[in-house]
Amino acid sequence: MGQEITKIEHDGAAGERRAISATHFSPAMLAAAIPSWVDHHALDTSFPHGYGLPMPAGAGEGLRSAAMVHAEALAPSAPSERHSVLMGLRSCTIIRDEDAAEADATLKLLRVHLDDVPLDILQAACRAYCNAPGRRFFPKSAGELRTFINPLLYERRARAMRLARLADEAERADARAAVLAADPLTADEAAAIIKAARLKVSTAAMIQPGTLAA
Repeated sequence: MGQEITKIEHDGAAGERRAISATHFSPAMLAAAIPSWVDHHALDTSFPHGYGLPMPAGAGEGLRSAAMVHAEALAPSAPSERHSVLMGLRSCTIIRDEDAAEADATLKLLRVHLDDVPLDILQAACRAYCNAPGRRFFPKSAGELRTFINPLLYERRARAMRLARLADEAERADARAAVLAADPLTADEAAAIIKAARLKVSTAAMIQPGTLAA
């Protein structure tokens, strides 16, 4: 679902340049990866009580694929990508009174402390930082950007987890339906169960033949 790119990055430890394949994601790409029948609000509120809305048969594969895409979108940015984004942020903010060594140390610290952040989330957070009201100095610590990063990062992690849980639920439902289809409950068997268990009419209706596999 992302834009595939191949870039060259310098490996300082080995003194060699190596090709890195990366995928750049965006919120629109991730939303498009989710099956169209999924209600996003119900999905985002599905933990811990479950999705709560009907799921079509065979939905597990699409949900599993969407969960994998969201998990892949949690991959952290490369050091060179973080450096590029931070340099862009530096050009859009007020520079503190510091010499070249101090500026380089600040950039290095930010690159290290933000090494878990996906590229698109870092870009979005830097835009939000620049657009927040008030005078904006270039950040001295990662914590100043985490205010904008963490909500986006949590939202992506939570949606990946909820999609995986929903895929599990859909696969279990399909497995139950397959068992019932292979050995269906007859009308006489259902009547015997209802009579023996003295079930209420509403409960009895749920186990009538034709409703269990639905």
